[in-house]
Amino acid sequence: MFKYRILALLLFASNLYIGLAQNTVESIRKRYADAKEYARTHTGSNLNDGADFGQFYHMEARQWLPGTGGHIEDTYLYYDENYVADSVIYKPHYLVFATKRFNYAAREYYQEFLYDADGKIAFIYAYDPMIQLDGDENDMQYEFRFYFSKGRPIKAIIKHKNYNENDFQQTYSGTTIPAKYSSSYKDLLSASNSILQLFKDIEKEAY
Repeated sequence: MFKYRILALLLFASNLYIGLAQNTVESIRKRYADAKEYARTHTGSNLNDGADFGQFYHMEARQWLPGTGGHIEDTYLYYDENYVADSVIYKPHYLVFATKRFNYAAREYYQEFLYDADGKIAFIYAYDPMIQLDGDENDMQYEFRFYFSKGRPIKAIIKHKNYNENDFQQTYSGTTIPAKYSSSYKDLLSASNSILQLFKDIEKEAY
């Protein structure tokens, strides 16, 4: 009887965790949708100052790369103010959302990063137009979505398609990162840290 009670307790805790994770995923999706809408109306050609949160930094890097030609990286960093006393005129900022678009030859890559107020990554979206992972016969187009709670992964959704296909097909959805996708996951997590550090460095110089 005691063993059954322990098992029931473990099942309850597991279901509770799954429920909390799902709630966290849903709240992230809501924040992500809000950030996407804000970013849509706040670009270099549409400043639209005075919206609900923050402003943004915009960086564009151009260079010529051997073998692939012109390379452009276009990065937007959207930020908000930390809550402090009203007497503080220049309130500290924190990074809310970042987008990065870059190319190699004719292939264009795109990434998005959503952050918590404490600087931890909450969500990553990335489109990779040309990658071949374990089990793929040819180069594929991939979409990666990673959700985080307090910086730790809680859900991953992976989709891919061939170049002759119109729609992405979901190839994985779960709470762990399979080995097949671990390299892409680590690269994107590293990119999220680099974006955050870039924001911090700009803040030191510009604010």
